[in-house]
Amino acid sequence: MKDSTNNIVMKPLSELRAYQFNARLHDGAQIDALKRSIKEFGFTNPVLINSSGRIIAGHGRMKAADELGMSELPCLVLDLSEAQSRAYTIADNQLPQMASWDFDMLAVELDELQESGFDISTLGFNAEELTEMLGSPNEMPEISEEEDEKAEKDTTICPKCQHEFVL
Repeated sequence: MKDSTNNIVMKPLSELRAYQFNARLHDGAQIDALKRSIKEFGFTNPVLINSSGRIIAGHGRMKAADELGMSELPCLVLDLSEAQSRAYTIADNQLPQMASWDFDMLAVELDELQESGFDISTLGFNAEELTEMLGSPNEMPEISEEEDEKAEKDTTICPKCQHEFVL
């Protein structure tokens, strides 16, 4: 395995070149979501490039940064063969799609973030998805005192993060 941890450099956007055969498409809604994320969290995920500045992964982030008027980006320079670079362009986009969500856990996390005043629209979900996961206050069923007490008993607390989970 090659070590790329010390190869992060700031590069002007003008020196970065998109890979002409990148099969991943980035529509306007995704670019807008990336821009909101960059504004909220900063540019936290460097663009992966080869030694000549060709993008291996991060085409969408680069486009979002360009639309935000950023002049340079953090880039991780990878020492890969041409075949490895091309293959990783595909793998970087495909591998995350193999993961899935624990929707119960996600709903708890989204609800707590929202209750704390955090703008959850910066997380990449559209309004319909958020409503589906969180419901609207009018849709929440009434819980009797007896059901509420039973729910309190059917919980566990994570010893690591101290979060209480309903079983």
